[in-house]
Amino acid sequence: MNKTGDVSADTAARVRKVVEEMGYAPNPMARMLGTGETRVLGIAIPWFHGEYFTELLRGADEEAVRLGYHLMVTSITTSPDGGRRNRIVGSRLVEGTVLMIEKPENPLWRDALAAGLPTVVVDTDLTAFGLDSVLLDNDKGTSEAVEHLLRWVDPSRLYFVGGPMDNFDSQRRASGFTGALARRGYTARSDQVALGEYSVDWGKEWLLRMLKGGHDIGAMAATGVLAGNDQIAVGIMRAAESAKLWVPDQLRVVGFDDTQLSRMIRPSLSTVALGMAQVGATAIRMLVRRLDEPGAPAAAVKIPTRLVVRESSTAMTF
Repeated sequence: MNKTGDVSADTAARVRKVVEEMGYAPNPMARMLGTGETRVLGIAIPWFHGEYFTELLRGADEEAVRLGYHLMVTSITTSPDGGRRNRIVGSRLVEGTVLMIEKPENPLWRDALAAGLPTVVVDTDLTAFGLDSVLLDNDKGTSEAVEHLLRWVDPSRLYFVGGPMDNFDSQRRASGFTGALARRGYTARSDQVALGEYSVDWGKEWLLRMLKGGHDIGAMAATGVLAGNDQIAVGIMRAAESAKLWVPDQLRVVGFDDTQLSRMIRPSLSTVALGMAQVGATAIRMLVRRLDEPGAPAAAVKIPTRLVVRESSTAMTF
């Protein structure tokens, strides 16, 4: 039943026949006590809502099943006494874990490292500390989006509106934005990069603040905005509608994530697709590799992104 290869094919077939007739199911806890293996992998994410995390978990779960493992899911949110962190790292329920670390100062990865728990980190490169890492190619996606917008918008009229300042993706996309402009020979002004939060409200707030501050968004020539995610982009587009700014004629907008929201809003939203299911599956494969080869050097894998062009950044067609 354990498929060790030490039993003849005839004996194995007879055992499987009896198992089917009796409806026997192995007890995973008894197996764990006998072998020291749980065949359970853990994955901890910041929270449970949103397509971004749903796709990550879908890819991780499908890959875990394919490789013969169960997947245990929890959130990273910590209690003041560190109880949640201890539950993830010190429970001994899992053989290894995938941690989505959006902020490098999150203490959970250090706990896992100190405990010797095989760990793969998503969203932050911690290979220098001996942890396998899975990253999004933010630079490629950002560069493609900027080059796309620069077809119609002058560099001085292009803006990046991102998420939290201490968020790894926000940092990489902001630096990718200024880097893409620099490659065109233009140095971005400080007001061309704004960081806040990943929300519709922040997108609205940014555009209304810019208009009240006297910025001629969409007035003399087209303005372009690369948003840190689709929610921010939708907030900007809603505020633009209230301010009687036409998208894409006066304001061209590109988001990040390629969520269902990008296809439901009108005009439909151009966005950078991330492939989060591939991120989840890759993290699980790397974790199983780490279990099989504990002494292998830490590796980082970068998952490609791609620009999806829709109506919000190009001439509208009817």
